Amino acid sequence: MPRMCFGVVAGLLAFAIVSCEGGSHVQEPSGSPLVFDNAWVRAPIAGRTVTAAYCDITNRGDVSVVITGFASDHPGMRVEIHETTEDDGMMRMRPLTRVTMPAKANVSFAPGGRHLMLFGFDGSATEVTLAATLDSGETLPVVFAIRPEKH
Repeated sequence: MPRMCFGVVAGLLAFAIVSCEGGSHVQEPSGSPLVFDNAWVRAPIAGRTVTAAYCDITNRGDVSVVITGFASDHPGMRVEIHETTEDDGMMRMRPLTRVTMPAKANVSFAPGGRHLMLFGFDGSATEVTLAATLDSGETLPVVFAIRPEKH
């Protein structure tokens, strides 16, 4: 019986370790009700400096929060919030000036929907920090991992 218990415990431990590898990195900026998860940037195509970034944002607060933009401290890099929609069978992308995060809700920035467009990004780093700007003027730094493709 002890060997069986040891085997079960060892198996569960191995599963837990494997499950954690490559997992998301939850970021909770100090004093903010917003939680950022699965923040990643698609590595740009060779020779290109435009790409997209994605993440999941949860507002754990009791009131809505408005994100008015994202910025980078990398020289020459510009970040815009965009949304892809379908209109009469045509996919269209348009910039957004704000995203309202309802209280106790999750908003995904994902391929085919809301996302961040990065312009002037050389892709030479393994991660990039983008700062979310709120309508209150507060900025929340978020680290985005660079990935070769969607994970």
